[in-house]
Amino acid sequence: MSDQTLVEPVRRSRLSRQIVLQLCELIREGRLRAGDRLPAERELAEQLRVSRSSLREALRTMELAGLVESHHGGGTYVRDAVSWDAVSPLALVLQTSGDTVGDLWEIRLIVEPEIAARAALRASDVDLAALAALLDRQEAALDREDVSLGIDRDFHIALAHASHNAVAVRVVELIGSLLLAGRGHFITSPERRLSALVRHREILAAVRSRVPEEARSAMLHHLQEVESYIVGALTVEAEGGRRKAEGSRRFPPSAFRLPPRS
Repeated sequence: MSDQTLVEPVRRSRLSRQIVLQLCELIREGRLRAGDRLPAERELAEQLRVSRSSLREALRTMELAGLVESHHGGGTYVRDAVSWDAVSPLALVLQTSGDTVGDLWEIRLIVEPEIAARAALRASDVDLAALAALLDRQEAALDREDVSLGIDRDFHIALAHASHNAVAVRVVELIGSLLLAGRGHFITSPERRLSALVRHREILAAVRSRVPEEARSAMLHHLQEVESYIVGALTVEAEGGRRKAEGSRRFPPSAFRLPPRS
């Protein structure tokens, strides 16, 4: 019993990270909308298959960030965030750790999709050729992690150049250099590097097609996918690999049920 008392708070804290990620994804997907009331605590914990204490910790994190609000005796409701697409679960789960990676990721979600959209409008033939060449190099370096990650950063910088906004280039370069300092979060598998290449090719295709909304959406999807991977990896690492065999803790989409609107 005493051993369980010592380790449970750590497990609960790490599990709450995954709950924050799941709830944010439900909101991003439109299955939870501003004004929706979350299921009662007991029911929601059962749907997510987590303890009520872990759920409370996750909801406290989201409430402090202004994403949900509790009404005394009336449940917890989703707040009307300015842009849920730009809400970073990584920033939420790292906000008390002093780690700025989450804050940097939130800025990426705000800035880089718009940069991609502008590149779709402004990229020259020279810009498009440079982006394509980078992706060919990235594909050739998939089995070399450091080289592949370096080219990955170069692609995002080159896309900023293609937006023909000098400040955008400086911002992306600064974010990239700061993220490089915290590169422990970005140790990747060959599968993840291949996935990044596929997403980059989707972004380039949208830019080449001159469709800003598709370019914006492709970049946002890419960043959110990488972010989900980082949050999941942090959770597994923090729990000593206890969940490694089963992967990130998720619940079936059909499991989540909203209470009826009042």
